[in-house]
Amino acid sequence: MRQIYYTIQILLRGRGGNFIKLMSLTLGLLIGILLFSQIAYELSCENFYKDPERVVQLRCRRVRDGIPDKEYDYSTYRPAAADLWEALPDLIESASLSVNFYRPDFYINDKKLDDVETMFADTLFFHTIGLDVLRGDPKELGTPLCAFLSQSKARELFGDEEPMGKTLSMGKMMDITVRGIYQDMPGNTIYPHNIVVSLPTLEEYLFGRGTWRSMDIYNVFYRLKTPEDVEAMNNRIQKAVERYTETKEGTDILEFSVLPLPDIYLSTPDTVRRLVILGVLGFSIFFVSIMNYVLAAVASFGRRAKAVGVHKCCGADGTHVLGMFIVETGLMVLASIVACLLLMYLFREGIEDLLQVRLAELFTWGNLWVPGLTVLLLFLVAGVLPGRMFAAIPVTQIFRRYTDSKRSWKRGLLFVQFIGVAFILGMLITTVWQYHDLMTRSVGFGTERLAVGRYHMDDPEGVEDAIRRQPYVESVARNSNSLIAHYSTTPLVDPQGNFLCPLHYQNMTKDFPQVVGMKLVEGSWPEHVGEALIGRKVVETLKWGDKALGQRLPIDPKWIGLDSQATVVGIVEDVRNMGFFMEQTCTAFILSDSRNFAYNVRLKEPLDENLARLNAFVKETYPKAALEFTTYADIQRQNYSEVYRFRNTVWITSLCIFFIVLMGLVGYVNDETQRRSKEIAIRKVNGAEVPSVLRLLSVDILKVAVGAVVIGTGFAWYVSGVWLEQFADSVSPSPVWFLLLALLLLALIVLLVVLKAWRIANENPVLSIKSE
Repeated sequence: MRQIYYTIQILLRGRGGNFIKLMSLTLGLLIGILLFSQIAYELSCENFYKDPERVVQLRCRRVRDGIPDKEYDYSTYRPAAADLWEALPDLIESASLSVNFYRPDFYINDKKLDDVETMFADTLFFHTIGLDVLRGDPKELGTPLCAFLSQSKARELFGDEEPMGKTLSMGKMMDITVRGIYQDMPGNTIYPHNIVVSLPTLEEYLFGRGTWRSMDIYNVFYRLKTPEDVEAMNNRIQKAVERYTETKEGTDILEFSVLPLPDIYLSTPDTVRRLVILGVLGFSIFFVSIMNYVLAAVASFGRRAKAVGVHKCCGADGTHVLGMFIVETGLMVLASIVACLLLMYLFREGIEDLLQVRLAELFTWGNLWVPGLTVLLLFLVAGVLPGRMFAAIPVTQIFRRYTDSKRSWKRGLLFVQFIGVAFILGMLITTVWQYHDLMTRSVGFGTERLAVGRYHMDDPEGVEDAIRRQPYVESVARNSNSLIAHYSTTPLVDPQGNFLCPLHYQNMTKDFPQVVGMKLVEGSWPEHVGEALIGRKVVETLKWGDKALGQRLPIDPKWIGLDSQATVVGIVEDVRNMGFFMEQTCTAFILSDSRNFAYNVRLKEPLDENLARLNAFVKETYPKAALEFTTYADIQRQNYSEVYRFRNTVWITSLCIFFIVLMGLVGYVNDETQRRSKEIAIRKVNGAEVPSVLRLLSVDILKVAVGAVVIGTGFAWYVSGVWLEQFADSVSPSPVWFLLLALLLLALIVLLVVLKAWRIANENPVLSIKSE
């Protein structure tokens, strides 16, 4: 109890310094806990199913000349579920089909529902995947126009009312009846859903039924009899597939395999790369905050040495002194935990939006070991390291001035902090640069003031003309789908029949290319049905050179509503339909009178006001049409939301670590100026001017800062390159930016030293000498 009393008294006497230490620990602990918990949360992806190690997903990749593609395709063919179950009954307990790429809008009484995640699945989906059905019979999923809701979604939509038998409107085209309720899905899954619609609804009313080698849109899952059957299935699966379909395409081979569901998330290099960088960011701010606390403790040696000597004269040994300091650190850590909890409560919505996960899911009982271990590590390092130094102070310090300044320790700790702040700020340059580049880089057409909406009918009731007549509309034209999306595809092959790549194609109306702002490179705009535009990439891939015009596209005419194959009449700049995470695709746009479901509207200024007017007009005039417009700029923002959130994460981390290092630097300069006040006074008595004194202190700090800043910015440049590898055709910031960052950071450090040392440099030297 006496140790606690003394500790509290010490804390009360050093209120200003303790507040700085508390702020440093709180910021480091908050960001560290959030980032480390996010990493642990994502590493446990798909582990909530029953026996998740027994659930596997079918995947395939192309092997060309004996060299397999790096990336797997996890969407495949419909018959694979039943056929492979039939071929491997000794390994497979059940098989299931699902489709998750199509996300229709749902309505209740013409009100659009928010936060709806849709999955289309068959009757064995819940058993195969390992989710509990709370009410209803899963066999209902074999009937069209039926659905199961998650428990929380049913409660959200219907409250205390009975959800069974209620109807939802899917796209205002068909009514879906609720036939069951299933357990809630946590957020750490790559296949989120809160409504499961029967697969026959999708196949009979929208896309048709897939076969081997057509419509590879299905996710095929198997529940194996034992986890050890994964390897056995992979050894036999290729021959099993060959019993039902041809796996060769020219000299290429389609290679099939399965992967346990929990392993899929970490199977992509981009995911691993992002988690590693998040870990580096979290460790950087966490470690810097600890070092800042230790630096503040070491800086107080000169002031607290006599107090330690007094305790030792009164019978305390090194263990007691160490215990007293550990108690002090424990109280500071406890206060910082309380501050962290308060900040999480106050900024809960912003944190959840940033991390894209509810805090209640992030800090479950199974995940609490992460913040617990983080706090323990903070306590041990921040308490034991300086505590042992205090315990080693000799008892004789009560009789004389303590002269050990621990300069090597202080400089070393400051060196680590400078590395951390330089690294984080370097990453900030990259993320800001990359997001700006993604949002401003050309996508092959003019996105300015361009909005798009989709309706699953070919211009019912003359919607296009009605929109065109509105005074706030500049122009309108239709095509099959949003230009920034996955189009319909067909294989492109060379003259020997070898697969080259998929051709992404869409139908369009006559004036569509001009309305959306495509750039014609060669040829002319299509004037007649069956004429087509292609991107530059198609010409390069098929090696048509200057003979592209007049060529026939290898697209089955029935899929585009034509009687014969489309003919190329023009070449345009490539449209970046799959964004910048993937390589440029081959694209084609065919003039056709059918299957033009997307309305592209070029609005006049002001954009936001006119977009709202357009949506209000459509809703009022065509209440039964599920047609809602959004701008392509918003679509791009949504597609790059993960980049946006990562950028914001780095922003927040940068601000916090800069503040922590700033506090550490201020404490160091204050300590040094106090410790060297007599030296400075003597120099001034001997004729030294204020600039020379400031230069002395600045050079002293630059000896620490220059090397640290160079290391930190160099490491940031390297990690930035790793981060940018996930973007196709990525453009790295110029090294000049990192050089400017290093110079600016060094200038700020010197400026802070000058500001803090200005008073002591201008002080009357007699005052310092007289106090000796």
